[in-house]
Amino acid sequence: MSNKLKISKSSFIRGKQCLKSLYLLKKHPELRDQITEAQQAIFSQGHRVGELAQQLFPGGILAAFDLPEGFMKSMNYTQQLLKDGKDVIYEAGFIYQNTHCFVDILMKENGSWKICEVKSSTEVKEVNVLDAAFQYYILNGLGMQVSDVSIIHINNQYERLGEIEVEQLFKIESVFDQVKELQPVVINLLKQENEVLQSPEAPAIEIGRHCSDPYECDFMGHCWKHIPDYSIFNISRLRSDKKFELYENGIIEVADVPDSWPLNPNQLLQVNSDKTGEVIIDKDGIKDFVASLNYPLYFLDFETINPTIPLYDYSRPYQQIVFQYSLHIIDEPNGALMHKEFLGNPHTDPRLPMIEQLINEIGPKGDIVVYNKGFEMARLNEIATNFPKYQPIIQNMLDRIIDLMTPFQQKLYYTPEMRGSYSIKKVLPALCPGFSYANLTINNGGDASQAFIQLIEEKDQFTIDETRKNLLEYCKLDTLAMVEILDVLKKV
Repeated sequence: MSNKLKISKSSFIRGKQCLKSLYLLKKHPELRDQITEAQQAIFSQGHRVGELAQQLFPGGILAAFDLPEGFMKSMNYTQQLLKDGKDVIYEAGFIYQNTHCFVDILMKENGSWKICEVKSSTEVKEVNVLDAAFQYYILNGLGMQVSDVSIIHINNQYERLGEIEVEQLFKIESVFDQVKELQPVVINLLKQENEVLQSPEAPAIEIGRHCSDPYECDFMGHCWKHIPDYSIFNISRLRSDKKFELYENGIIEVADVPDSWPLNPNQLLQVNSDKTGEVIIDKDGIKDFVASLNYPLYFLDFETINPTIPLYDYSRPYQQIVFQYSLHIIDEPNGALMHKEFLGNPHTDPRLPMIEQLINEIGPKGDIVVYNKGFEMARLNEIATNFPKYQPIIQNMLDRIIDLMTPFQQKLYYTPEMRGSYSIKKVLPALCPGFSYANLTINNGGDASQAFIQLIEEKDQFTIDETRKNLLEYCKLDTLAMVEILDVLKKV
């Protein structure tokens, strides 16, 4: 079998998720979705985690070379390191029959080998154990004596204080017993995968929940091309199995959902609105919401990063760190609109200067208007925990937060253009067609987070200035959007 059809660790797991996806990867890679910047950032993050985990077993030698050109070079170098009696090898490469793998950390102890697989997750998942079982299958097949297989994963309770302590950042869990029990599963799955790869056609597998479990498949663009941008898969809070039940009954368009289909009141409102084009406006409910607001109004939006490896003291893996905010202020009804903003320096913890500036700009009275209050409230609570001296004034802020999402979440205002969603990205264009994020260089929170993290390594001053300008423009639009949305509600 050619190298192209050899089954790697990742393609083995892909085949477990969907044999059609495996077939397309090997036979029609041109159909694969393009890798997004966010996905690339996840890959890069995983690489950094892997390198850091190597410090748990110092003195090792890296066996890997750049792929694909360095594939056989890596395999041959691994064999040379084994012959030379090296006890710790990073990215050790092995081929067995038509399978191959790279072991993150291979360590020899008391005459036998230990396999360590590094993951960026905060717990050992079922798919991680199967991944490790595939590696054991290869090394065991080559006649190597393996005495343990472990998963190294992130300890999300670790709080950074000074330099990263790798022994505290990571947890090591043995999965050796599970790996040995899974060997018949590995053998059987490899048999199925090999048969599929020998077939002249892709297996006839329909779309289903497997398309995103355990990973989002990168052939979704191909396999889901018959599904429109807005479909029954966009029915709000409808369980995945119920969506696929509709699909299996030949129903794709929301307007085609039978009247007798069991839906909750909000879902029924969405479906009926799609069928009739009706706009739902509860004037009394909206009037009560608007009347409850206390001036001055502070429209607040946070942007955050959540790095796997904590960047700053008093932060944990994956903790959301506020690096930016936008604040629009209206002192009184029909008053002038003022704007304040903050954007941190990525080389230092942005939270302290952020909260100090925010405290100075938000007065002691008046409502703080946010969209989806759970997010902003959680960030403020975390800052109060990490920096206790600000707890009293932060509590005052928390007590004054009003969620602008509430009228839309409660369907006091609903139009078919909202497509069953009450996110600001759907509500804004439905209520304010002139407003759009489309023309912004940075137009979503994920891109904003990635742009800020990239500033850590960026040296070019022009790029730094442009990125900061784009970040400020994006965050400013988020709070301006809230001002515009509230204006529409007032007019109702």
